[in-house]
Amino acid sequence: HDDERYHTECETREEAVYIASEEQDGGHIVEAMKPANIKISRYFDGHMFAEEAEERAYEDHGDPEGDVEIFPIKPELRADLEKMVRETMDAWQDKHGLTFTGFQFKASRNQEYIPPKPESN
Repeated sequence: HDDERYHTECETREEAVYIASEEQDGGHIVEAMKPANIKISRYFDGHMFAEEAEERAYEDHGDPEGDVEIFPIKPELRADLEKMVRETMDAWQDKHGLTFTGFQFKASRNQEYIPPKPESN
């Protein structure tokens, strides 16, 4: 087998077996499930946002001779910001019906190798 990967979605095991044995030179089949919906908000980080805001605002508002923060946000307030922004992002994703599933599977089972169909003489 080569290192290439081929994939397709099949409705039944039989369809997957047919494709692996008849249309390909054998292959691995698996029953796999993608996540129902990945919430983009889970990847918003309040601390990283505040750090980036600080860096971006420094040139316009920072003290070139001091080390005074422009946005001195206490950790508990940063956590509240993160919570509120994530809730807003979830509402935005829901409002627009955005479903993100990614490439990787959430779960899989019934993996097996299907050999190629024997050549007939």
